[in-house]
Amino acid sequence: MRLRGNEFGIFKKNICGSVIYYFWVYHENGKRRFRSTGKRNFDEAVKFCRTLQVKGQLYSETSPSFSTYSKVFFDYEKCPYINHRLTRGHTYGRSWAKRQKQLLEKIIRPYFGMKALSEITFKDIDSFILLLKDQNCSNKKINHIISTLKNLFWYAEKEKTLEINPCIGLKPFKIISPEKGILTKEEIASLFSNENRNKIWPETMHFLINYIAAFTGLRLGEILALRPQDFSDSKLIVSNSFSPDDGLKCTKNGKSRYIPLDKKLEALLMDCCQGKRQDEFIFSINNGISPVVPKTIYKRFWKAREYIGIDEVERKRRNISFHSFRHGVNTMLLEAGVVPERVQLLLGHSGSSMTARYAHLQLPNVLRIYENLNISSKENENYNITKPEYVKALINKELLLSDVKTVTKSLNVVTGTKHTTD
Repeated sequence: MRLRGNEFGIFKKNICGSVIYYFWVYHENGKRRFRSTGKRNFDEAVKFCRTLQVKGQLYSETSPSFSTYSKVFFDYEKCPYINHRLTRGHTYGRSWAKRQKQLLEKIIRPYFGMKALSEITFKDIDSFILLLKDQNCSNKKINHIISTLKNLFWYAEKEKTLEINPCIGLKPFKIISPEKGILTKEEIASLFSNENRNKIWPETMHFLINYIAAFTGLRLGEILALRPQDFSDSKLIVSNSFSPDDGLKCTKNGKSRYIPLDKKLEALLMDCCQGKRQDEFIFSINNGISPVVPKTIYKRFWKAREYIGIDEVERKRRNISFHSFRHGVNTMLLEAGVVPERVQLLLGHSGSSMTARYAHLQLPNVLRIYENLNISSKENENYNITKPEYVKALINKELLLSDVKTVTKSLNVVTGTKHTTD
């Protein structure tokens, strides 16, 4: 093959609204390589390439291998991409970085190995993704891998280590998650009855953690972050969350919220806070230094769940988990006629669509709202005027027919959204 390393062509690209001229040049293996001139004018770009041509530097292989370039990526303390995000005021969880690093080391890096970063194309990445699919890798895991690759190559292009990002146009796979199940009111009553409390919940701490989740809808991380200073005047001030990797951090939507407490929960919390300093974690086994680990809480929840008759087969069938408490509170509030905007504030959802996704409305409970209104049959003819805005919204979304007696679909289907964990 004739060496064509002294030939080049120039073309322009629109980068964030600005025109930048690039040039291509042939490598000795016959493949084209693309580099930026950094010039905004065609004549200046030509002059730049001619200068390199005279110096014999028109083509220089400077691209590192994928393994070399990705060596410190997603190491939280060393990763340049994470540092770039943090210094600009964005958040980046340690647990997510840890997950990305595992995917990089166990799956991505072994595949691309010592291949030069500049030689990796969209087709290479697409073939890699399809291979994972053939190996029965879940769509959720593949999407995590795609996100990891996009972050890495985006930063490489930004820093001019790479001229063209091969991940541009790479789309995630569609994920249809099973709808999260919720516990019935009877199951909740059995789970927290005074009669069975000592049998189901030998440790007061685990009883209270689950009780808070079941009647306030707090996320587990928000419960673990609670300290005596967050509890006063019959309300909880939810300002933080906690995870083993990130420690104490802000809530998921970055906002604080106030949760009113009934007398029973208030008394339980007051008793649990006795003897603790204001800044100590309430649910701790090391004198308030750090919260109990989530795995322990899940195990105690599983045992309690089995005690009230929800075995593993039933759990899988209904998709019950600790997070079901949060879904249950969301549903209970909506069924009670609380407007979605208020539910959104109480539960700390990032948007009203999330409140909708969390609804598991039961027809008898929705109808009971109307029974309490004592609306006459004559008034029923003008129901669009008398019914609450909350239920009107359900009809508008086709969850209920206008007769207010017929459920058409689950709210997840109506909103056209996939179910996510919040």
